[in-house]
Amino acid sequence: MNFEKYKLAQGSIMIAFSDKNLSVGTLELNSEQELARHNRPCLESLFQLRGVSVIKFDDEEVVLREGESIDISAGRFHIHSNRSDESSLTFWKASGDITEIIENIRKGNKI
Repeated sequence: MNFEKYKLAQGSIMIAFSDKNLSVGTLELNSEQELARHNRPCLESLFQLRGVSVIKFDDEEVVLREGESIDISAGRFHIHSNRSDESSLTFWKASGDITEIIENIRKGNKI
């Protein structure tokens, strides 16, 4: 299996697998960083591997600690945030076609 890792201003993203039915990987966020508000066209599942992440929705925030998970419904806008002084690592799974999003990530800076 070929893992692809890409540098982000906020940390890095690793893509382990992606096709039109399923994409999986990890998101590492550096201390005090967050991704821009976004959504996915399919179910997105998150599992916190290391550290703490805050998933911010328009009407609530969910704190993910190591070993905790959340499912985010298709089309629901959210922000991945790391408010701690250590990096966080989150496993993500998209259960549907996000190939266009993956291609945009691939246009970034491969590590």
